[in-house]
Amino acid sequence: MQKWDVVRIYCPFLANPHDKYCICICPVSNRFYFVNSDPPQFRRARAVAVSIENFEAHFLNHTSYVDTTTLLQIENALVAGAWAQEDRRCGKIAPFLQERIKEGAQSHNVLEEDDLALVLL
Repeated sequence: MQKWDVVRIYCPFLANPHDKYCICICPVSNRFYFVNSDPPQFRRARAVAVSIENFEAHFLNHTSYVDTTTLLQIENALVAGAWAQEDRRCGKIAPFLQERIKEGAQSHNVLEEDDLALVLL
């Protein structure tokens, strides 16, 4: 797995456990952005969320959102298990979307400095 690869990971730690499309930001530390069906609830996060139209990413069937204020670390076993299944690999997110995500992350002061550096590399 490499930075910007998208993988569908089953996330049992969510309140309603289900598969999530996850954008890899750091394959070494398993840091990911989630692709969500709805924009973030909090006003500030919603203002800097990146929207992705279904025609911009082949794996989506509706407009989705990346909350650039929340970079998650996912347990290695979950990541490795998902990556081992070829049908869960969705390819790389397009370069123009990578730039949108970087701009969104850079537009606020929510991420820790180390996390922001991971996104911007």
